[in-house]
Amino acid sequence: MRVTGSDLPQGVQRFLRVHIDSIEKLEVLLLLRNRAERPWTASEVALELRITEVSSTARLEDLASSELLVRNGETPVEYRFSPARSDDVRAISELALTYSERRVSIITFIFSKPTERVQGFADAFLLRKKRDDDPG
Repeated sequence: MRVTGSDLPQGVQRFLRVHIDSIEKLEVLLLLRNRAERPWTASEVALELRITEVSSTARLEDLASSELLVRNGETPVEYRFSPARSDDVRAISELALTYSERRVSIITFIFSKPTERVQGFADAFLLRKKRDDDPG
């Protein structure tokens, strides 16, 4: 059975498709959103979420590249929740509420959507129907 996420609001589905490719990235985003009053370093996020600092840095950079977080130019680099688009602010608020109420639905939706790399790999193995005039 393929999960479509039809029980999730359209705005949440759209946001997840565009911005979130892992539960870890979702957790990082929601942590910074829920504690937006302060800046966060990768090591602080890693400690808080019990993930590696390498992974934390990668997720923070992805979210900053998507203009959902801002980073300072200092060392150590600090990140703050600050989406550039008001649509993203609304979608993240709706996502946070939905995640608190239907966590399993969100997790299932994230795991059910193929990543570009996985889809490309799968497409490489598509079997084509043999044509009648194909000698092979």
